[in-house]
Amino acid sequence: MRFRDRAEAGQKLAGVLTPYRSGDVCVLGLTRGGLRVAYEVARALGAPLDLWVARRLRVPGSRLSLGAVTEGGGLFLDPQAAVQTKLSGDVLQRFVNQEVDDVEHQARQLRGGLTPRIRGCTALLVDDGMVTGATVAAALLALKQQGARQRVVAVGVATPKALERIRGRADAVHALTLDPGLREVSEAYDAFPAPTQDEMRRWLTRAREAHPARKADVAPDVSGGWWF
Repeated sequence: MRFRDRAEAGQKLAGVLTPYRSGDVCVLGLTRGGLRVAYEVARALGAPLDLWVARRLRVPGSRLSLGAVTEGGGLFLDPQAAVQTKLSGDVLQRFVNQEVDDVEHQARQLRGGLTPRIRGCTALLVDDGMVTGATVAAALLALKQQGARQRVVAVGVATPKALERIRGRADAVHALTLDPGLREVSEAYDAFPAPTQDEMRRWLTRAREAHPARKADVAPDVSGGWWF
């Protein structure tokens, strides 16, 4: 399955996420591209939308990926990649700490000082796709630490490797397409522009105006999860 753009991926995802229409659900779009997908999901479900800022950890001057960090204390490090960098433990820790600080700063800027309510809710984490699963794995750890009652992942496309990486970290996972040969998420999309910060702020503003945060009486039970 190919997607015209992220909006179409979000609309198609919304079609399989109807069990979450009622319940204490917060839709979170992984920045950057995941927020556009999540906007369509939140609009269809009538759920509040927010973002979750994530960043891949790349060694300066190299294409080697160490893993990912997210706001809220999310961290995933690839042990093999960390060894390949040949960086000392102190240097690696300083690098990670700097990236974490930058991510937290970006999150505050994008939200304008507002913070999402995570504790006790079903966090529906949405992204345009997963190739390695590193950013989603880091975000799931952060959402667990933030007290989410359940953590559900929804993506347009994923590799089997990425699904295996997050298996056991999420309560449920929904992927519209599995592609073992996927090298970049952009390969599954006809149009894949990088969203600007202004665009992300506008999506958040529109979503807040259309669907202010609410608390429902009953939350959907997805214990055990399911995998598409």
